[in-house]
Amino acid sequence: MTASPTPLTHELESAHRRGVAAAGHGLQDAALGALRLTGSGVPVLAEAAVSSATPFLRAPLLSRIFNALRIHPVQGDGDGQCPTCRVPAPCQTARELNP
Repeated sequence: MTASPTPLTHELESAHRRGVAAAGHGLQDAALGALRLTGSGVPVLAEAAVSSATPFLRAPLLSRIFNALRIHPVQGDGDGQCPTCRVPAPCQTARELNP
């Protein structure tokens, strides 16, 4: 069974598509002169470049999300409260980070 995509999934996929488009335009930029790339291989190279960089770009984001969830646990503390916000768990931060 496949989980349904979350808003964060959609945002990450959209950012990936925009990154591929930007990389493709960059590879074809006339300012590169003789190094400028053209042809049907440009989209493949752009996708490969963005896919290779993605783990390095996502790692800091995922680390921050993990750290935020440690101080805003979805299940709360022993009293069912967010230990940071002191409201019933899950707090707004936990709901946003863990839809």
